[in-house]
Parts: sequence; structure tokens; C-alpha cells
Amino acid sequence: MPPSSAVPRPQDAPVDYARPIKVICIGAGMSGILCGIRFSQRIQNLDLTIYDKNEDFGGVWYENRYPGVTCDVPSHAYQYTFANNPNWSHFFSPGKEIGNYFRDVADRYDVRKLVRFGHVFRAARWLEEQTRWEITVLRLSDNVELKEYCDVFVKATGTLNKWVWPSINGLHDFKGNLLHSAKWDESFDPTGKRVAVIGCGSTGLQLVPAILGKVKYMDHYVRGPSWISPAGYVAADPRKANSDVHNFEHPVEEREEFAKDPETYLRYRHQVEKYVNKSQGLHVLGTEMNRNFTKATEESMARRLASKPEILKHMKPTYPVACRRVSPGPRYLECLVEDNLNFIPNGIKRVTESGIEDDTGTFREVDAIVCATGFDTSLRHNENPIYGQNDVSLDQLWDSEPGAYMSICPPQMPNLFLFLGPNGTAGAGSTIQMSECACEYMIKCVQKLQRENLRWMVPKDVAVRAFMKQVDRYFAKTTFAFMCGQWAKRTPNGRVLGYWPGGAVHQRATLETPRFEDFEYGSFDEDEEDCLAWMGNGMIVAQEKDTSTTGYLDTVDVPPLPRREETGGLNVT
Repeated sequence: MPPSSAVPRPQDAPVDYARPIKVICIGAGMSGILCGIRFSQRIQNLDLTIYDKNEDFGGVWYENRYPGVTCDVPSHAYQYTFANNPNWSHFFSPGKEIGNYFRDVADRYDVRKLVRFGHVFRAARWLEEQTRWEITVLRLSDNVELKEYCDVFVKATGTLNKWVWPSINGLHDFKGNLLHSAKWDESFDPTGKRVAVIGCGSTGLQLVPAILGKVKYMDHYVRGPSWISPAGYVAADPRKANSDVHNFEHPVEEREEFAKDPETYLRYRHQVEKYVNKSQGLHVLGTEMNRNFTKATEESMARRLASKPEILKHMKPTYPVACRRVSPGPRYLECLVEDNLNFIPNGIKRVTESGIEDDTGTFREVDAIVCATGFDTSLRHNENPIYGQNDVSLDQLWDSEPGAYMSICPPQMPNLFLFLGPNGTAGAGSTIQMSECACEYMIKCVQKLQRENLRWMVPKDVAVRAFMKQVDRYFAKTTFAFMCGQWAKRTPNGRVLGYWPGGAVHQRATLETPRFEDFEYGSFDEDEEDCLAWMGNGMIVAQEKDTSTTGYLDTVDVPPLPRREETGGLNVT
């Protein structure tokens, strides 16, 4: 079926008439669910379809099922603002519980009817003549490629979406159990096995303690140094009064009280989330919080690794604490000094059918290899290309370094909006809060397209460059500016690409009022002398439908009266 063109609004329509608009969203994880809820709530005349490669909601929380998986942001801050869950089992709840939360919210808001599961995103191309996007997806049930068309393209796949095997010679020649943390085989039982774990990022920190007590012994390959912080968010709850208490269970009685008294729960959520937002100070050089956190991290590592100082010597980096995003790992550090863990501070030369040879030539036979090596965070789209104006690909635009206006709108990509794009995730604060704010920003953009009879909008190149200058200016005063290998940079000394230049609350304040002057537009009304034709027939929709036109009386913001003791009383005559 050939693509149809975008549909304009009639010139004699009411001023608040919203032209029909088709939106396709890729991804049904946290951000895609949000898109399904809020777009449906706020955008009129909307035709929305969401595609996801998996068989259910959840995204990363559907896919990540490795032992010990949790979120390192407190659960009471890692939830939608409009969907409080008073029943979190732990301060840091397990991954399965988080996945269940997202599925429950999606089903409560009937998002499932919008989603086509089992569809892999293949490509997107902007069609200049039709001023629409052509989206190609692969239907996994019969391996058939489908082409769909939309006015607005939303990509909600995030950064931690594409897991990759580490590049190790002979890795797939191994005859034992070969596992990746992001594609965990839940039938695998590590009990009594000789297990090698590669990697000590946030996943390794959780996985090692979860299985060490079951294995015969563990070879743990840790090639580079890494700061491992004490227990996270100590000041957020009195029960975490010291750095030895990482997590705790919420008693049933407390959860019942939270459920019965929403105001009590909201106060607790304020308490936790306030500290999560405050953690931005950890990364700002010279602040008291940065100094205290540095001291606490150094002391924690020294104390926990005291029995094996050679491990501390290898693990302790030369770059500052919090140059990389620091994950709490007190149980992990204790594991490193256990008798059945063999800490190997070397790289891997090759893998054979029966084991691993490190780069010193030492060979160790194992029954299973676990790769806790994470995701491809390069933001490259070679497997699912996106082509914008003049057939330029996003990979071409992002060849040196990715960039998007306000992290949401890439250059030369009309009507394309990204959740958690370059510089779109939280260095401090909740990523969910950031997705909510980005979602509201996208909605305002779509409503502008509808209301003002616009075909497309795209950020000006100068606006994209200005945002990147602000990114550089902010991060120059933070720990992220130092050289260290981390997912938020393409190169150790490159530009920070992962995090917003500020905290989550800063992003909220920034996006609340869009700077629409930072965009270029294509209009259905080609006569620039008649650019206000969208004002229509002088009426609003309610007048034409003969429904209430006085809704504004129900939402009046009544200004407070001056206090009498300050004014000497009001003189009303």
C-alpha cells in the first residue's frame, strides 16, 4: 500500500481543532508505556501504535533476569509520579518486582491494546514529498517485514537496549554454559560448578554476590580499576543510618499503612526522592557532598578489602570517585575476599572449549562463563538505520559524536523524538522522572503540529550546537570530566553523552516551557503572509458542538488576598 500524505486541518475549523495525527512509538518499556498513557490522555485525534520486539511490557526489566538484579535507585523514587506503589518489598526492590510494576501500570491504563509485541524495528525513513515517516518492522511470528507510515516517530528504546557479547577470541568455542547477564538462561543452576564471571560493572556487582554462595569456586576477571561505593542513599531513610546497610525489607505493617494512608506514603516518597535529587552534589567538584562521598568510598573499600590488600591496590583507580557512575557494592567487596573467589586482575587472551587463558598465559578450566559485560552504548544505528532530510542517516550525523536538542530532537530528523537520547539519562535523580518530563515536552510539540497546521518541525543546527555547549560547560566542573572508561562517553576523554547537564529536577524546569523559536517548521499553509490561517473560523470546538464553553471557571487560580496585618485591612466599598 503506497504511503499517504499527512492530513492538514481544514481552514474553517475552530482554533482548538487538532488535525488527525498518526504516531508510531518503538519500545514498550518504561518510556513506551508512558507514551501510551500520556499521549492517549493529552493528544486529540491520535492514532498511536507501539511496537516492541519482546512478548510483554518492561523493556530492560523484561529482559534482565540474572540473579541479584535490582535497580540502584530506591524503588520509591523509581516509579511514575502518577502511579505510586506503596507495596515495594525492599528499599531497592528486585528486578522481577520492578517488571511487574510496569506491567501492572500498563494494564491498568489499557496500554496493551496499542502495542504490537513480537515486532523488531528495522529502519525508518523520512519521506520528503509525503512529509511522513516510513517505519519498517519485522514481525517475528512469520518473519515478514512490514512498512507503516506516521506523522510523528517516537523512539523509546533507551540506551541499555542492545546487549553484546564481549570481543574475546574463541568465546563461542566454549563447550560449557556460556551466559550473558542481559540474556540470562533461567534454567542454569550454578550450584557446585566452577564459574568464571567477566566484568565488574553494575551488573557484576549484583551478580557475583547472588551466586558466589552456590558455586564450587568463582574465577572473577576484573581487568581495570573501579570505585565501589558504600551503601547507597544512606540519608534517605534512618534504617540506612550507616554505610554497611545497603538494603532492607519494608515490613508488611509499614506497607499496609502506606496503602491505607496515601498522604503518609507521599511524605515518605518526598523524603526519599528529595535525597535522590540531592545526590547531584556527589559529582560536582569541591562540594562538601563530593568530599564526604570520596572519603567514605575510599574508607569503605580499604576496610572491606583489608584482608587482601593486593585486591585493593588493583581496584583503586587514579581518577576521582564518581568519574564513572558509582554503583553501591558493599556485599560485592566482601565477596572478593572469600576463599572460593579467585580474583584475576588480568585481561583474557582467549577462550577454549574448556576454559579461559588470561593474558599472562595462565589457563583455568571452568564449567560456565558468565559475561557481565553490558550493552552497546555507542548510540549507533547500523542495524536499524534512520534516514532524515536529504536522506542523511542518523549515523552520519552522529559519526563523530551524537547530539540532540534537549536530548530529544536530533538535527535534520523532522518529527523524530527520542526518550533518553544523547544526554537524556539521569546523572542524579530518577530516570523515570526524566522520561515523564520528556514525554510532556513531546506532547506539547505534537499539539503545536496539530493546532498550527504544521507538517513538521526540526531543531535548528545552531540550537543543537548551543545545547552541546551547555553540556560541555556543565560537565567541566564535575567528576565526569576526568578520563575514565565509562558507558556515558564514546572515548575516555571524550564528551559526556549519557547524562543530562544537571539533575533530573533541572531537566524538569528546563523542558517545562519549550523554546519553539529553536525549531524550523514546514507548514501546510505555504503563504508566509497568511501564517495565522490556523486561527480558523473564529470559534472553539465546544461552540460548534454546543457543549460547555465555561470550563475555565472550574480551574481558576484564585490569587491569595494580602494578609490583613500587613495591609491594615481591606477597604472594599
